[in-house]
Amino acid sequence: MKIAWLKNLEARVHEAAARLRELRAANRELTAERDELKDRVQTLERELAAARGDGAGAWEEERREVRQRVEKLVAHLESLLEG
Repeated sequence: MKIAWLKNLEARVHEAAARLRELRAANRELTAERDELKDRVQTLERELAAARGDGAGAWEEERREVRQRVEKLVAHLESLLEG
């Protein structure tokens, strides 16, 4: 009967060791998933930066075109006033 506590302790240690193995495996899986997600975030951030850059270029081109057209209209109106 004196060894019953030792058997109980052994069982608890084995259970704890098994749980530790499970947690380590889960940790490896989560670490791999985290790394994949980090890579995906970096890819998306680069794509977003590129898209913002493309959008800025298109906006500048549109702005330049609007300015040119307004300047032509102003020149045309000035010529009508002089005429």
